[in-house]
Formats: sequence, C-alpha cells, structure tokens
Amino acid sequence: MPPTDALAEGVLTEARVRGLRVPQDLAVCGFGGADFAAHLAPSLTTVQIDGADIGAQAARVLMARCRGEIPPEPVIDVGFRIVERESTGACAAT
Repeated sequence: MPPTDALAEGVLTEARVRGLRVPQDLAVCGFGGADFAAHLAPSLTTVQIDGADIGAQAARVLMARCRGEIPPEPVIDVGFRIVERESTGACAAT
C-alpha cells in the first residue's frame, strides 16, 4: 500500500470546500508519516511506518529465496505507530 498522506491532504481540502468540519463531521487519517502532515490545518493523523526496515526485510527475504531458502516466517511484522493529531479529534485545535 503506497503512502496516502498526500491523498488525505486532498480529502481535507475537499471537506473544506464542501463545508464539512474535520474532525466534527469527518475524521481523516493518512498513511505514511509524511513530515508535512503535522503542518496541515487541521494537522493530519497518520500511520507512521519504517519504510527502510520494510525494504531491508524484503531484500533479506528475496536474497534468501534467490539462494533457494524458504524464509522461516511467512509474515514479518515490522510494526507501525499512529501519530494522533487534530484530523481525528485526537487533540484539540489551538
């Protein structure tokens, strides 16, 4: 899944155009943890991931497969962090 913080920014803009209040009428959350998310109005809640770790894990699995090995774990949990901000009502607007 590609990062969607930029799409979520578009949702914030469209909500404003339609007269919807965020987060009172519509909660918005992005994915990717883009730096700009903190500077939007309202600030954007986002799911932050470690892209470098995902790439490293994928490379490790691919290299193992190239050697004919089957990785021991079919699913690798690299974790995530939810950065709560104004767009989901997680914190009060200032």
